Amino acid sequence: MINTYVPFLGREEKKNINNCFRTNFFSTAGPLIQKFENSFSKTYKFRNSVALNSGTSSLHLGLKALGVKKGDLVIVPSYTFAATVNAIIYCEAEPWFFDINEQFEIDLTLLDKEIKNNTIRSKKIIKHRLTRQTVRAIIPVSSFGKKIDFNKYLSFAKKNKMKVLYDVAASHDPNIFNFTKDINMHFCFSFNGNKTLTAGSGGVFSSNSTLIAKKVKMLANVGKSISNYDYVDVGYNYRMSNIQAAIALAQLKKIKNILRIKKRLFQNYREKLKLSKKTKMSEVSNYTNWVFFLILENKKKFLNLKKKFNKNGIQLNYFWKPLHCQKPYKSYLKTKMFCSLKFWDKIAILPSHPGIKEIQQRKIIKLINEFK
Repeated sequence: MINTYVPFLGREEKKNINNCFRTNFFSTAGPLIQKFENSFSKTYKFRNSVALNSGTSSLHLGLKALGVKKGDLVIVPSYTFAATVNAIIYCEAEPWFFDINEQFEIDLTLLDKEIKNNTIRSKKIIKHRLTRQTVRAIIPVSSFGKKIDFNKYLSFAKKNKMKVLYDVAASHDPNIFNFTKDINMHFCFSFNGNKTLTAGSGGVFSSNSTLIAKKVKMLANVGKSISNYDYVDVGYNYRMSNIQAAIALAQLKKIKNILRIKKRLFQNYREKLKLSKKTKMSEVSNYTNWVFFLILENKKKFLNLKKKFNKNGIQLNYFWKPLHCQKPYKSYLKTKMFCSLKFWDKIAILPSHPGIKEIQQRKIIKLINEFK
C-alpha cells in the first residue's frame, strides 16, 4: 500500500532513542527535552518554545495562558481539525464558527462585517450583541501547512481587543516563520505521526512572550513552580517525554532535507498531472506545504478516484469535514457557510511523504491522468 503519509525515520532517530536506553531517561524528565526546545526556537526563530505531549495540549494551554475562560467566545474556522475546537471547549469557552475563503483561511471580509454588525464594544473588550459573551480570542488555522498572513490576523485581533493564537500544527517549513514576530503572536505546532516533522506524537507552544511561555510551561508541568512540590495553579500533565524529544531532535536536524524531497515531489505532481479545467491542485510556492491535494469536480469524482486508487494499492483520503455540521458542535454560534461546505468532500489528499519512490509517484500520476 502506498500510504498518504508515513514518517520519514532512520538511523538518527534510532541513535537518539538508544541514548535514552543508555541513560535511563524515558519520561518527562531528561536532557533532550530542553535541548529540543532550544533547537526548535533557534530553527524557527522564536524566543521561547515549550515542548508538550501533543498539538492539542499546545492549543489548550495557549488559550488558558491568554486568559480564555468559562463563557468566552473564540473565533475559529469550521474547516479545521477537531482539536482546534476541543481546546476551546476544554477551557469551558465556546467556539464561534466562521467560514473560510478559497485560500482555506478565515474569511476576514466576512469576519469584519460580522464583528461590526453583531458585537458591542467597550474600552477593553467586545461582546456578542445577542449572547453578551466576551469575544476573547481568534484562532487562525494554517490549513495543509500553508503560509498565512500572520500580521493580518494580528492587526484584526488588536483592532478588536482580542488575543490571537495561531494553529500552525502542520506548518513545519522554517521559512514560513522567518519574520519579525510581535510579542502578541503565539504559535501551536503538532508532531503527530503524519506530520512533516514527527515525534510519534507531541507538540510545541512557541512565542516571543517569555511571560506567556512561562505560564504555559507551568501549566504543562502539573501547575508546579520551580520546586518539585510547590504548586501555583491547577495544571496538567502535558509534558513531552525524553523519548519524544529524542525523535524530534533527529527530525529537526534533517528538516531541510525532508522539505527539499517534498518540494521535488510536489513539483513533479504539479508538472506532470494532466487535469481537466474543473479540477484544481495545490500551489507549489517558496514554502513547502504538508500535503499535496486535488480539488475534484464533485464528491462522486472523489469516490470514483478513491475506488480506483484502492484497487491499485494506493491510499486516498479527503480532509476535514466542517465541524459546525457535526454532532458535538452543532449547537454553537456560526455564520453562513459556503466554502467550508463547498470543498470538504471534493478534496483528495495525494501521497505526500518524502519516502515515496519515483516509480510509485509515476504510478499515482498515471492513474490520475487516465481517470475520467
